[in-house]
Amino acid sequence: MLHIKHTLVFIVAASFVLPLAAQKPTATSKPRVDTVSQTYRDAQGNVIGFSFLEWRMDGSVDARKDNLKAQRVTLFSNYIGFTSKEAERFWPVYNEWQEKLEALQKERRKVLEQLANFERMNNEKEVKALLDAYVNSRVQESALFQEYYKKFSAILPPIKVVRLYIAEEEFKQRLLQILRSRGF
Repeated sequence: MLHIKHTLVFIVAASFVLPLAAQKPTATSKPRVDTVSQTYRDAQGNVIGFSFLEWRMDGSVDARKDNLKAQRVTLFSNYIGFTSKEAERFWPVYNEWQEKLEALQKERRKVLEQLANFERMNNEKEVKALLDAYVNSRVQESALFQEYYKKFSAILPPIKVVRLYIAEEEFKQRLLQILRSRGF
């Protein structure tokens, strides 16, 4: 259940809350992102972690979304250590996965909004259909994860696939930390 909450908060944060919370009034209307990230390496030069030292975004909602995506690309590229050939093959597949995942999550949010009013529903069949739709969306998300695990494994060696999943979770956790630090 906690995973569902974190995923939902991340989606909302990435789309709307973080950019609005981070917005600072400026004299210019140009979008701007100031981010300094640091990659931590062990004695052999292997990446063992990363952090954001500063994260501030200004501009339109679309510009902030683009900036957030750019931060993800930079972070993943630094942490995973793609070769140019791997990156060329990886990013289109990753972007396709994210689009499909976001579409599934959007549909699930709609179902959850409807389910939130289940006590007012008089028709038990309608409640069951919505509940089935919710569970089905989770099954579809799991199937999507398995499908793209295979695709990522065809592009990247296992250690880089592991780094991908670690980077995904670290990115989400960092967004949640930023939101919490700003009172969300």
